[in-house]
Amino acid sequence: MTAITVLLTVCCERTDQIDRGQIVLSSAFNFDMATVQGYNFDLGKRTSYPSSGEALPDIVVDQYRRIDGTVKPGFTSPSNPDGFALAGAFSTVEESLDYFNSQLQSFDPEAAYSPSTDTVTLFQVWVLKTNAGNYAKLHVNEIREASDASGEYIEVIVDYYYQPNGVPEFPD
Repeated sequence: MTAITVLLTVCCERTDQIDRGQIVLSSAFNFDMATVQGYNFDLGKRTSYPSSGEALPDIVVDQYRRIDGTVKPGFTSPSNPDGFALAGAFSTVEESLDYFNSQLQSFDPEAAYSPSTDTVTLFQVWVLKTNAGNYAKLHVNEIREASDASGEYIEVIVDYYYQPNGVPEFPD
């Protein structure tokens, strides 16, 4: 059976300078197309991976089964030698949102980036260097486990702030 998950962009503010909003990312696999959906920040929309002629997503959610049987999310940035750098991990949503919204105004472009990570948890703040060499900061707001007739999958709700000018600065 086909796993079709409606993935919506929730609350998005797009301007020439920045793009802020919240997206729901899912590891659900579409068996008919043999793809998963990710998000491309430069285009401001969902794109498929593997690609069928459209631009690759900058971020895709993967799911990893741990030795203890639990399923946890990870991020991948397909065909991107840079990818993700963890900016901070917090124990409460208030702390993480304060850091995301007010404190993380810039990020070291020479930080250690990784094309993927299998350590995504609630209340983390990540910086993503996109395929186009631009930057987005990401706040992990919610993680949900779900299933349908095709199997189990993970949904990760991410707040984001995308900086399209190639500079890792996130002014208010």
